[in-house]
Amino acid sequence: MKTAIRTILISTVLLGSAAFAQSDDIGQVDLDPIAGAIGATPKVNLNFGPAMMRGFAESFRGNNAELAGIIDSVAGLRLMVFEDAGINPAMRGRIEETASELSVAGWTPAMEVRDGETRVDLFLNESEAFVEGLVLMVMDGDDTAVFANIYGDLDPVVIGKLIGSGNALDGMDLDNLAGQLQSITGGESGAGEEG
Repeated sequence: MKTAIRTILISTVLLGSAAFAQSDDIGQVDLDPIAGAIGATPKVNLNFGPAMMRGFAESFRGNNAELAGIIDSVAGLRLMVFEDAGINPAMRGRIEETASELSVAGWTPAMEVRDGETRVDLFLNESEAFVEGLVLMVMDGDDTAVFANIYGDLDPVVIGKLIGSGNALDGMDLDNLAGQLQSITGGESGAGEEG
């Protein structure tokens, strides 16, 4: 009886959780509840689906085919960057709640960093063959927060080879990344293609 009650409670939490309003993409997580807890507009707000990810991959294809291949395997990307957000206790509580929900849903807490006012949490959703989702939550002090969700069928072997080769960022002009994103999105840093 206790097992049945526990199963019902866990199922209710998962089905009723706003953070797990997932689409057909098992690695996709709705980050809007976290943004709502902040109550501010993100400085950067990207929401790319498969078409935009293919376009983004093409921008790297000539310089770094492996990186382009990895980006091509990404079904979607959600990225929100908040600066001067005035991070409040409600927001910190929402992040703790999201981390707990991810753990209960079977996501692997792959990395956790606690250093003074800095908090980093990285969760992975893995199948036997792929990393199907990644959620990154970063808070730095009381004013900066970054939240990202990448989902698709990411081949961990290819990613490992790319990182191991030291060529992971070859062909990526980090100083001009904002310009690359703007050219892909038509000039909007707050792109909004639903993925």
